[in-house]
Amino acid sequence: MASRLTNEATDATPDLLPGTGRHRTTLFPRRRTTPRTARDFVAATLTEWGETSRLDDMRLCTSELVTNAVLHGVPVGRLVLVRVESLDEELRIEVHDSGESTPTQRVPEESAVDGRGLLIVASTTDSWGVKERTGPGKCVWAAFNRITEPQGAIS
Repeated sequence: MASRLTNEATDATPDLLPGTGRHRTTLFPRRRTTPRTARDFVAATLTEWGETSRLDDMRLCTSELVTNAVLHGVPVGRLVLVRVESLDEELRIEVHDSGESTPTQRVPEESAVDGRGLLIVASTTDSWGVKERTGPGKCVWAAFNRITEPQGAIS
């Protein structure tokens, strides 16, 4: 799929893939407003699916991962892909970019004004990581275990 730079996010892809859980994917341009727009996309998708138990955590992690992609991962003229997945045991956010650098969690100086994004992601998610993808770049993902009611619990 050829990348094209647009002023708006492209239409989301369908919610279902054969044999997998529900998902939705959208491409966003590399710009300052992309983290907010991606966060709104994730929140709207999860709300539509009725998956709101960890919505605040997922919005926060989306902001951090997309901000990192825009600042450090996406070359000029390229797009950021954001994918939301609802799987059997977890909800997952993926942020794909075409940059070659691998993000690393670091401990910033106390007076630093940046460098805490992956610390926030690590402390908010149940798991996160980086994986290779076909073609250039990488995928940084964050997973959130489903909160389930104990068996026999009365609602």
